[in-house]
Amino acid sequence: MNKYGMQAMRHWKTHAPQRFQLIENPTRFFTELGLEAQGQITELARQIETTPASVLAKTASSEQTYLQDVAHRMTALRIAEEVVMQQLAWVSDPSLPLDEARQEWNQTTPNDENLIMWAERMQDAPDLMPSTVDLEQKAKDWAVPVWFLEGLVEAEIPRRYLEEHQSLLAEAATIRFLREVY
Repeated sequence: MNKYGMQAMRHWKTHAPQRFQLIENPTRFFTELGLEAQGQITELARQIETTPASVLAKTASSEQTYLQDVAHRMTALRIAEEVVMQQLAWVSDPSLPLDEARQEWNQTTPNDENLIMWAERMQDAPDLMPSTVDLEQKAKDWAVPVWFLEGLVEAEIPRRYLEEHQSLLAEAATIRFLREVY
């Protein structure tokens, strides 16, 4: 179990002991949660590092030192950790009733807008298209079929593509929510 899984487990033991007791296999649950967090943190930190404003600030000074570069990367990592862990593990009351937990989950989890931004990024830079393994992992993470992600990238207007597949997205959201709850 990585550090993110251990942090989440400690948090749940402290703040939601009854819900923690309901988890059949806490080691597996928090190992998977930690791996999911790590993947999302890595991706978000990379995105933060490569945002146009960040790249511009980095290249504005041709005398970027090694320490400045490390500081830039560490800042991106810390921001990503804070954002992802807030969404995945630091729920304020993980022992909420299921309907309230779903409402909180809907408000705090990455939404379909993230898929639109991802598809637009792939369209703008087709050479960044993930490998088959990465695409399969993204499909698994979002609980959607691979063909859906491929169609999203190929769509002329990704937002319209998502609107046309709302039932599939609603089902995927339910699957992701249940994964987190159980």
